[in-house]
Amino acid sequence: MEEKYSPEGMLDSYLYECFQLLGQMGDLLLAGKAEDFFCMEDIQEIFRILHTIKGSSSIMMYDNIGMAAHKLEDIFYYLREAAVEELPKEKLSACLLMAADFMAEELNKIKEGEQPDGDPGEVIRKAESYLEHLKAEIVEQGGELPQPQEEEAPRKYYNAPAQKQKRKKKIKIDLGMEPEKDSGMHPGDYILTGRKQKGKEALVGIRVGKLEELTVISKKLVQLDREMEGLENENLRRRLHNIVEELQDSVGEMRKTPVASVFSRMKLAVYDLSHKLAKEIRFEMEGEELLVDRLVAEQLAEPLMHMVRNAADHGIEGVEERRAAGKEPKGTIWLSARKKKHRLYLSVKNDGRELDARKIFERAKEKGFIEEGAKMEDFAEEAVFLMITRPGFSTVDTVTEISGRGIGMDIVASRVQELGGELRISNFPGKGVEMTMEVPVD
Repeated sequence: MEEKYSPEGMLDSYLYECFQLLGQMGDLLLAGKAEDFFCMEDIQEIFRILHTIKGSSSIMMYDNIGMAAHKLEDIFYYLREAAVEELPKEKLSACLLMAADFMAEELNKIKEGEQPDGDPGEVIRKAESYLEHLKAEIVEQGGELPQPQEEEAPRKYYNAPAQKQKRKKKIKIDLGMEPEKDSGMHPGDYILTGRKQKGKEALVGIRVGKLEELTVISKKLVQLDREMEGLENENLRRRLHNIVEELQDSVGEMRKTPVASVFSRMKLAVYDLSHKLAKEIRFEMEGEELLVDRLVAEQLAEPLMHMVRNAADHGIEGVEERRAAGKEPKGTIWLSARKKKHRLYLSVKNDGRELDARKIFERAKEKGFIEEGAKMEDFAEEAVFLMITRPGFSTVDTVTEISGRGIGMDIVASRVQELGGELRISNFPGKGVEMTMEVPVD
């Protein structure tokens, strides 16, 4: 690709996401000491967390973190495919906690501007040892081992270097949690203030809970304003009314962020994938200036990343394949956002391969997602396409650092459902595939 994309400005988002995910995994590992077993829901959630950390780390080129997460994914592939209903926590938790400590240490190095140069070897060895133990237990209990996935040798990429800067007044840019005494700063949710710093808006940390409290206070003032409509002092009543309106507008704006804050992460992802997949990919955005609730934006970032990765990996063809099909060598991925009333539509479209409904249908049969005697003619085309969102579904037999685990599109579907939205997948004959998430704006 000719375009040059800079990771500047994405580092905070990467750290925020990874620390949040490690926190979620820690909660699953340590929650309820009386609970001695992982259920399938826990297994699927930890699988999702590892997959997301791996993908984000790969994009940012922190390969040691990505390699550790990738190796741990092997364990969860076997757990899911062998349909292990209850799994003793102790040994697996020890393995995951060791990995989480390693990842957190590397992330803290990045946060402090140092090079994340830790060796993931011990984490990988422990994961491999546990996996062998797991396979033996599955066989001993009369279970069947899933077919091992053929692994493509990972390519080696450089780690993003620590940025060297001249010493200057230290400015902490927190992504969420307010600083506590002797605890340092921690990633979390963030807001934009109106304060300017040399022509640029400054980022300051604030807890989401505090923002919610401010929203509640604003609503109370609105109610008070209504109750004082009969106040004899007209000047005082008008001043109160104006203050309430200003506060409402301010709180509303604080909760909003441009969709561009999410789209910018996708730009670097496409740039990274184009090199790793040896493909030429053009990336175009539309509607990135739209404002949405910042919590909605953060919840959409992960599924959107999986949609973009899917388009680059499975949609856009290699240069020679495109030439043979009479297409220009460089493929295109379009990312667009639009609003209609109180709904937000986010679409990822590519001009690559169309989805093969017959292949998807037959693979769904193999996986047991539909009855053996079912006929494809009894299903609408879009219903067939949506089968790719089932956990464990994949049409490829080789696992790479990018795909093949059968996890990714199921994350998209579940997140859209959590937000009360819909996912649509459509073929455009000769023109590729479009996936659209429709969700409430707020």
